[in-house]
Amino acid sequence: MRALFVTSPGLSHILPTVPLAHALRAAGHQVLYATGGDIHGATEAGLCVVDVTPGLDYAKVFIPEDSEVSDPMHGEDVGVDFLAQMFARVSTVAVEGARKVAASWRPDLVVHTPTQGAGPLIAAELGIPAVELPLGPADGEHGLTHLIRQAMSGEYERLGITGRPRTSVRLMPMPPSIEALLPGDRSTGDWPVRYVPYNGGGVLPDWLPRTQGDRRRIAVTLGAIDARWGGIARLAPLFSRIGAMDAEFVLTLGGGDVSLLGELPGNVRAVEWIPLGVLLETCDGLIHHGGTGTMMTALVSGVPQCVIPQGSYQNIASDVVVARGIGFRAKGSELGADDCVRLLEDESLHKTAEEVRNEAGAMPPVADLVARLAALTA
Repeated sequence: MRALFVTSPGLSHILPTVPLAHALRAAGHQVLYATGGDIHGATEAGLCVVDVTPGLDYAKVFIPEDSEVSDPMHGEDVGVDFLAQMFARVSTVAVEGARKVAASWRPDLVVHTPTQGAGPLIAAELGIPAVELPLGPADGEHGLTHLIRQAMSGEYERLGITGRPRTSVRLMPMPPSIEALLPGDRSTGDWPVRYVPYNGGGVLPDWLPRTQGDRRRIAVTLGAIDARWGGIARLAPLFSRIGAMDAEFVLTLGGGDVSLLGELPGNVRAVEWIPLGVLLETCDGLIHHGGTGTMMTALVSGVPQCVIPQGSYQNIASDVVVARGIGFRAKGSELGADDCVRLLEDESLHKTAEEVRNEAGAMPPVADLVARLAALTA
């Protein structure tokens, strides 16, 4: 079987698809990515990619000059309809490049993220199955793919595509108790699959393992997008207030400028990057921005979460965290030692986080889906 992966361009959209791509390859199937933007997320995972939008500045696609919304990633009033229109633009610029790849490579199956409308378009054009892989709460709402297709109606008309993929399957990496908190009706037709954290490999530092008697540890991250765009400065109030705590804080910079934080106290260890799933295995809590991959990695790690969202998709993640009882929401400007103590010592948070981790661990592993996916192409 030849599986073509068509994803949205960001690392947070590409990396969660890698475990499925690896499972397919391990079973002897062929995998190729047709995407743009942060393609190194796939190439560094040992996967082959065709850049379908070489040289394109995606910032101008996400936020056109005539846009009334200057920051769609953090706007408080950004709804699903706006997001569908935005990702329809992101999808449309990838259509021709992805179609050329598909025409020459002739895939048997298309795997796509919900926000990449070029994937189902290609599957419909070729009459092959399409497999949708939601990344988490932010893109897990049923109907998003349909809204993006509606917003891309001009592309379908231009290409004369009136049908749909031969078969459409939706995978579900969220445990049932998390999925139940999403807006809209739950689908009984989704294929459950265990979420596998992936954000690259690396050489682990010698300080990472903890032994009995070591101080408790809290991880702090704003992902890559927020940190790089100066957002890391909103963590400065936190670090000015926790220097006297008997706990260790590990801050992943993700490209952020550490100088924006001032002088860090002695109990804060700043690192550029470390695989989050591996780090959380050694942590008692996590403070983060509400990114989907970050939230899902903490969820399957059984670590309580403190979320400091700034709107849009980050609010969706924080709402789920609070509603399920695996964490709480706070304002970055007010975050302090009391919140960190709650993260470490609230027994209810730790018990519920452990319950959700066990629930996630009981879901079918990725490898179990490979034969089912291959059967779709028969």
